[in-house]
Amino acid sequence: MKVQSDIMLGSIGFRRPVGLLGGSFSPPHQGHVHISEVALRMFNLGKIYWIYAKQNPLKKVTPSSLGDRFLKSKKLVKTPNIKLSSIEIRNNFHYSFQLLKFLKRRNSHINFILVMGEDNIIHFHLWKNWRWIANNVKIAVIARGSNRPMVNSSTFALKYRAFRLKSRQSAQLHHYKAPVWCVVDSKKINLSSTELRLNA
Repeated sequence: MKVQSDIMLGSIGFRRPVGLLGGSFSPPHQGHVHISEVALRMFNLGKIYWIYAKQNPLKKVTPSSLGDRFLKSKKLVKTPNIKLSSIEIRNNFHYSFQLLKFLKRRNSHINFILVMGEDNIIHFHLWKNWRWIANNVKIAVIARGSNRPMVNSSTFALKYRAFRLKSRQSAQLHHYKAPVWCVVDSKKINLSSTELRLNA
């Protein structure tokens, strides 16, 4: 496995949707792997890319070097359809919407799905240009904790509830046009990068 400075996307081999899981991954942990594997299965993804961020705008802690994060990811990830990419860092993007606009412009034939955990969807309205993302990118949410009431009452969920698919429709998410989103349940894994750093 190698870290990719770009997402090498061609028309061959990408007939199935491609998932994008962004984050600092500082450090990467089993929760990231679990979310990725659930997304691959439940949303019928062909691949899912871990997109390393230079800095999470909503967090004050500076992540470790890309090399360190990649080495830890390489040891952790065993699923071949989970790929690692530094495209956001290499292009000096600071926000997710910049990356998503770039990818959609360069790869209009690729069916991208933004994958996130329930903690991110709760705070999604704090993301830069979150409405553009919601209106232009399909969103897959993996519920791995007990925060479903907070997910359902989040600013995003309330404003986009008319575009929410039922969990049993998850495999059809890629057939819909954005705005559209879907939440699927998964077993709970109480891990976060922040907690791992504090306990290290």
